[in-house]
Amino acid sequence: MADIHLGYRQYGSEERALDFAQAFKKAFELAEKERVDFVIISGDLFHKRSEMDPITLAQATFVLEKAKFPVIVVEGNHDSSYFKERYTWIDYLSQKGYLINLKPRFDSGTIIIDEWDGDSGAYIDLKDVRIYGMKYYGALTERVLDEYLPKIKRDGFTIFTSHFGIEGYLNIYGCINSAKLHKYRNKIDYVALGHIHKKYVEDFIFNPGSLESCDQNEFNFEKGVFIVECDEELSYSHVTDFYTPRKFLFIKYNFSSPNYNDFRNFLEKNRGEGKEVVHLKISSKLKRFQLDDEKIERIVKEVLDPLVVRIEWEFEDGIFEAKGVDLSTNIEKRVLSQILRNFEYGEIVEDVLKLRDFILKGDFDAVDNIISEIISEITKKDKEERRKEVSREEEKIVKEIEERKELEKEKKMRGIGEEEKRWEKEKIEDEVKDIEEEWDWRRAYDQRSLLRKRKKL
Repeated sequence: MADIHLGYRQYGSEERALDFAQAFKKAFELAEKERVDFVIISGDLFHKRSEMDPITLAQATFVLEKAKFPVIVVEGNHDSSYFKERYTWIDYLSQKGYLINLKPRFDSGTIIIDEWDGDSGAYIDLKDVRIYGMKYYGALTERVLDEYLPKIKRDGFTIFTSHFGIEGYLNIYGCINSAKLHKYRNKIDYVALGHIHKKYVEDFIFNPGSLESCDQNEFNFEKGVFIVECDEELSYSHVTDFYTPRKFLFIKYNFSSPNYNDFRNFLEKNRGEGKEVVHLKISSKLKRFQLDDEKIERIVKEVLDPLVVRIEWEFEDGIFEAKGVDLSTNIEKRVLSQILRNFEYGEIVEDVLKLRDFILKGDFDAVDNIISEIISEITKKDKEERRKEVSREEEKIVKEIEERKELEKEKKMRGIGEEEKRWEKEKIEDEVKDIEEEWDWRRAYDQRSLLRKRKKL
């Protein structure tokens, strides 16, 4: 399975977050029913690599702790940063024994494929099966694959799992040409991928699709899990009936006049079963102020009983004429702003439009420059935020230390006995040490998950 996206509060809905958790739970119940030897999760177990909330973590551990089989996981683009190695929530669950997080390590730029030692590693042997794992590396994927794949050593039935897409099935960032994998067909029996949220099979390459719809455009994608069996020959089935994803209802309506009764009757004829995610596209030649937004939304909720309502407006104004303005560009900016506001990229609409133009012109040097500028700006903001956070924490620590020093001075002035002085000093030092360790936990692990010690102030 792949692309679970636990913790995704789609449209800000807590109920949608429960949908993603329920799909995960049902998939593991199916695995137990099928008496599988192990489960592979090919990336994006979580929706956010940071900002983990207790409920999402509980949803993961509740399912994983009941598993009676090994759970092999690789980190997807939503699970970890591919620009820097950081301690992730997948690392945390791995160290707690809930799963096995496979990924290579790098030593002086050379990729190292270690066997899983109970704490880390890039491959593991389970009975007569060897499983290799590689996390998501974004634009570096092909380069890492070029170094990784030649180092695979076939031993029994050999599986390679990672989180990237294959070109031709869906045009999104993070895809490669499948020829890169076919070149190693003699060393690998089965490739388990994620990242693309719809099911596809290409020879020995398998992508199950997500369990739920992470975007409105994914509603009609085939989703599910693969049940794979290998005796002398490989056999598999793509299972979808263990869970029913949330339904989406798409409705288009044109207001030729402010007649809300006609609109209500139209919805009555096009209603679903209720509790769907409703995407309503309203077009009209009327003026914007002639339609009552609140009344329209109220009618939708009364008639359709939706879980979520998303309304898109499209107005035609025959009187307004824009002079000296590129209307198509303005529309693009508006649409892109609506899309990007759900992500943490900042104001990069202009950069995205420039990228589009340069790609169409084939000016890939300019494309590289813009991407570098965007990444640099995002990194700069991230560093600044972390610097401010560290400064605040350090100020807090220094203040705590100074307060304790003052306390010690006051007690000396009162003539505290030598033994009590020593005891008080040790107590202060222990408390300061506790504060330091509590403050530094976020940065306590390096890329190999080894504890780092921070110098005392």
